Amino acid sequence: MALVSDRVRERVVEQFGPSSSRMVSALERLTIEGHTDPERVHAAVSIASRGNAAMFDDAIEHASEDWRDLLDRAGLADSDWKQQIRQTFGPA
Repeated sequence: MALVSDRVRERVVEQFGPSSSRMVSALERLTIEGHTDPERVHAAVSIASRGNAAMFDDAIEHASEDWRDLLDRAGLADSDWKQQIRQTFGPA
């Protein structure tokens, strides 16, 4: 379990408004194995959801099963992922 960064939290609030607390809670409950930065996976879920609750739930499910596939789907699988997050979510 990892806390959602401020910039990802802000984006989720923008995307989902009153429902955002459920989304943030789901992100924080994700188990992320290995040395992957949790913000990278959280950002991938947000990007993949496109502001749609059903797509968010689908992205959470994918993140739980194989977050590497989700990173690819969200465009965060390559070595420039930090730059991509900065461009999408703003500075840390």
